Amino acid sequence: MFNLNDILQSAQGGQAINNLAQRFGITPEQAQAAVQAMIPAISAGLAKAAASPGTLGKVISAITDGDHQASYASPAAAQSPAAAQKGSDALSQVLGSSHIVQQIAQQVARVTGLRPDLIMQMLPTVISIVLGGLATSMRNQGLGGILGQLSNAAQQGNLGSSGGLMGVLSSLLGGLFGAKPGDSSSLNAGLASLTKMFASGSLPASITQSGLEDSIGKILSSGRP
Repeated sequence: MFNLNDILQSAQGGQAINNLAQRFGITPEQAQAAVQAMIPAISAGLAKAAASPGTLGKVISAITDGDHQASYASPAAAQSPAAAQKGSDALSQVLGSSHIVQQIAQQVARVTGLRPDLIMQMLPTVISIVLGGLATSMRNQGLGGILGQLSNAAQQGNLGSSGGLMGVLSSLLGGLFGAKPGDSSSLNAGLASLTKMFASGSLPASITQSGLEDSIGKILSSGRP
């Protein structure tokens, strides 16, 4: 099963980190540190979204958005105004208010030594790449058909309600695990598979031993019910 770190390392033909460094005027090493320090927050936010049908519906809509998928594939697309705007929208859906995003940026800055305002500038681009990468990874695992059906459901506007979303997840994702349609175990399996997609992956000790994940957990739990 793929994870967020794998997605970011493979993005843009494996050059996303170098492209981000060039875009934001930092070294590749600084860009790598920044991206990997952002991953725990994005992972935690996505996992929390999976527990809320309304929020998860918005996240699924973002994953199926063509602009995010273009960000994963192309540095030019990732730097476009459309990707920046949709990345900012996704940040609010995944992490919460601008105040929460600022707090997270400060924690990432603490760990990396980079300026908080620079982290704030990078976050929309990074999350756009992540969301596009989730879609690409699903296709690479043979889940393109499911992704297409989720996209259609999102476009029809029935992912925002618990009934619509739960029905889609139950019938599309749960079936992958041998569960019967309509069975609650089917829904649970679908949600579990999404949560696994949102895992951070293997991160360096400078992040895992920094207390960053605990700090982010406290920020997210205090900022959003």
